[in-house]
Amino acid sequence: MHNAHCLCFGLLFLLVSCSHTPDDSRIERDMTGDFGTPFQIQIDNHVRRQPPAISVAPQGRASHRPKAVFVPLRMTQQINGANSFSNLISRQFWQIWLSLSLFHTLEYVETPVPYTPEMALEIGRRKGAELVVGGYIHHYFDGGNGGVSSISLVCEIYEVKSGVLLWSMAQGGMMEARQVHDFYLFSIKERNPGDPAGLIVRSLAWDMGHVLMRWIDPVMARKTEKPKDSSLLDGSGF
Repeated sequence: MHNAHCLCFGLLFLLVSCSHTPDDSRIERDMTGDFGTPFQIQIDNHVRRQPPAISVAPQGRASHRPKAVFVPLRMTQQINGANSFSNLISRQFWQIWLSLSLFHTLEYVETPVPYTPEMALEIGRRKGAELVVGGYIHHYFDGGNGGVSSISLVCEIYEVKSGVLLWSMAQGGMMEARQVHDFYLFSIKERNPGDPAGLIVRSLAWDMGHVLMRWIDPVMARKTEKPKDSSLLDGSGF
């Protein structure tokens, strides 16, 4: 029994010490129980995803932090109020990039019509920007607090002066429905945040932002990147 208790605490320590959220959101864990009854642990659910798929990227490093304009991503999925919804998602994405200090300036510009590269470049010229950021939301499903949520999007970055596409990155993320994992001495119950879709968007923005950071400021990128999540519930074993 002593060895079993040691194993239990060892597993609990691994969960608490090695789990990270990609967008620096706060993690909470609750634990109840005693050795007469199984321990019950509640942990925050996480976003399951692969690294961004990069189809276009510059060959060299950026020479400085550029001035950029961010326009709302275009919603390609047919939904009601597509423009308003796109603006809501895009602002969350933009705010993560602001927090990473990727650019000298990154102005958010709402547009009356959906994103096109030509429109974004015209806005960039008018604003005196060096780069324009836009893209597409190809898939969105909000399962709420208890269901499955998923989003996939493409981010594009154009150089204003030449009109050349510098970056094109695609990524999708999913948050599964809450699950309970039962072990011999304890059980682990996942809980979803109040806005699962928003957390997915911020996670994708965090990942893509760090791709850009390695281009703009490799030293800072190495300082801010986190180790790979090695928790028991990292999605590889369950």
